[in-house]
Amino acid sequence: MTSMRQGRTAALMVGAALLVSTVGDEVAMVALALRGADRTGLTSVVSAQMLAGLVPGIVLGGPIGRVCDRFRTDAVLGVALALECLVAAAAAAVADSALLLITAMLMLGVLGAVAQTCVMALVPQLFPGPGIQLRVNGVMESVRNAGYIVGPLLVGLLTAHGGTGLALVVDAGTFAFALLAIPVIRGRISAPHPAASAPAGAGKRTAGAAGGGLRLGLSLLWAGAGRRMTLTTIAVTVAATSVANVLMPFFARDIPGGTAVYGTLLATWSVGLVLGPFLLRGRLGRLPTSAVAVTAATCIGLSYMVTGAFPVIPLMLAAFLGGGMANAVQNVALRTHVMADCPQDVRGRVGAAYGATLQSAVAAGFALAALVPADGARWGILAGGVIAFLAGLLGRLGLLRTRVTAGPPAPGRPVTVTAGTALDGERP
Repeated sequence: MTSMRQGRTAALMVGAALLVSTVGDEVAMVALALRGADRTGLTSVVSAQMLAGLVPGIVLGGPIGRVCDRFRTDAVLGVALALECLVAAAAAAVADSALLLITAMLMLGVLGAVAQTCVMALVPQLFPGPGIQLRVNGVMESVRNAGYIVGPLLVGLLTAHGGTGLALVVDAGTFAFALLAIPVIRGRISAPHPAASAPAGAGKRTAGAAGGGLRLGLSLLWAGAGRRMTLTTIAVTVAATSVANVLMPFFARDIPGGTAVYGTLLATWSVGLVLGPFLLRGRLGRLPTSAVAVTAATCIGLSYMVTGAFPVIPLMLAAFLGGGMANAVQNVALRTHVMADCPQDVRGRVGAAYGATLQSAVAAGFALAALVPADGARWGILAGGVIAFLAGLLGRLGLLRTRVTAGPPAPGRPVTVTAGTALDGERP
């Protein structure tokens, strides 16, 4: 009973910390972008700020993963939140030039990537078992997405009353508040960190895990035919739909209602992101997580297909609501699938590799979108949706073929994990 109560307390504190820190991330990004536009008047500066927030998760995946695996994950998370608080406060006071604004966004991008990797690695430590991990990841996804809605609204309110300086001061306060969860997390983690006290036989599970960074994380992340099929499908669909994300503002010029409808569509997608994880509480949550992730990716492609093919407001709103829900389901299922069989002492590196893989797919989609002319935005969105939809269907067929080829595991046969392999087993 005590353990259950502690688990609920930990889940509540982690959820509250995640909500507040996500709001903080959004406040920082929007407030710094607004300040960059106001102080410099250059789109190139704002573009550089956006890239500075995105690139660290890709480029620094190796060092971030090694840090998260070498030290206690809760301690690393606490340090990252504390530094985010200091950076936001400093930005409020001194970040006025282009160089300082880009530097502030870069530092927050690095620290945000560290915090995200820590959270991903902490869930299996706090909540052992794939079933409960799926539920916890679902709650965290809804909480995180709620933060994405609240953050920009809060920036607008704060900026209107006290400028971007006030917004950044409040942003620093959100990270300070999130630090309150660290003692609860520390108390919940009963087992010592593997880097400090490795259990007997741990070397058999992750041979060579002490070395390597992003390369080791990627080798574990992509090991096994089923895992490769799942991740390849998701990467293709993410890249294809990221093209559509870039083209949507241009598409808005040609739809009834223009930018007002565009904003409504974005809000509808965000509502879907919050609601989507609740679908996993029913029968869907008992299906193999890799199959759920790939099917959800197919649905995301379908939503963009409908939007491009039938630009009618009611249909687009329905498509965006469904697409947002599928997006959230995909995120939860894929995250659970990746971490379910991950050896404990390499979770940081696998988590960093996971983030780098998805962010690389997003960046590829953003780059490909530059090849589409502005007046062809509708057809670019339709093409992206078709590619994602077909990739999802092929991925689902590939997973079925992989399962048939592999066959069921032998009863009672032990399975070990080494640095060169990872389980393909799908967990309900």
